[in-house]
Amino acid sequence: MNTFKALLEREYWEHRGAFLKTPLIIGIVFIVVLLLGYITTERFDQVLTNGQTIEIGGQTLETTDPKFIKLGLDAFMLTTASLYHIVLFIVLFFFLLGSLYDDRKDGSILFWKSLPVSDFQTVLSKLLTAIFFAPLIFTACLIISHLAFFIVLSLLLLLNGVNPFTVLWANIDLINWGAFFIGCLVQALWALPVYGWLLLASSYSKRRPFLLAVFVPMMVGLIWYWYNAIFNYNLMKIGIFKTIGYFMAKSIQPFTSGLSFDAESFDFDATQQTNVELIKSMFNGLSDPIVYYGIIFAVIAIALAIYVRRYRNTT
Repeated sequence: MNTFKALLEREYWEHRGAFLKTPLIIGIVFIVVLLLGYITTERFDQVLTNGQTIEIGGQTLETTDPKFIKLGLDAFMLTTASLYHIVLFIVLFFFLLGSLYDDRKDGSILFWKSLPVSDFQTVLSKLLTAIFFAPLIFTACLIISHLAFFIVLSLLLLLNGVNPFTVLWANIDLINWGAFFIGCLVQALWALPVYGWLLLASSYSKRRPFLLAVFVPMMVGLIWYWYNAIFNYNLMKIGIFKTIGYFMAKSIQPFTSGLSFDAESFDFDATQQTNVELIKSMFNGLSDPIVYYGIIFAVIAIALAIYVRRYRNTT
């Protein structure tokens, strides 16, 4: 157990910049945009209205219906959470792509193999980091970023004579943070075959694993496309294209579980949902058989990655 814990700590310290600094920098950007927006709005307000209180729909913030403020805060929190989901997928893509290749490239694999650490533990630690620990760090950073943003916004409200506790803090729904972490776990399940393939490409590739991880699936897809085009099949009726498109959408952005999907027309129909309904819809999406096909593929790919790593010590 201590050995596996050390492997997880190793992944954190080696990729702390990607896992910790990246989401915090995004949070800082949010605050900078808020301040720039405030300065710009203040200037616009002073020039056009001689400094009168900014009104929203003919009402001041203090007289605005709280449900509209809550709706706006929910939209902000879920929108920023969606951005974090996309960034998380990109970070984990490159993390897994280089996870087993970099050890061979710099020769450190010989050191790690001299320790009482099995290839199974090594690969599993990288997979668990991608599935659970990196999302956990991103969730903590998202909460910190939101709190910092709301604190700065509270100061701006106080400067304008608005009570931030009744206008802002009383309308913040903390379940949005829970929805983000649950979305990360759902995202991990949908992306599991992608993670497995990246680990296999990282362990197998002698050089430039990106080419193997990206261009091989692209070539297979193009060959399949042209094969069906030659035989005059209706490409929009070919289930594999609809499946891949829907699958990748869920892998990158789990909140698409809150959208209804028409398998025949391949259309998404956006529907307004509460946070609880959004969480339920993400769990309901796991009943799709595509998820289990992906898990089977992921198990095979990860087993092959462990096998290849066992016998490939150098590039």
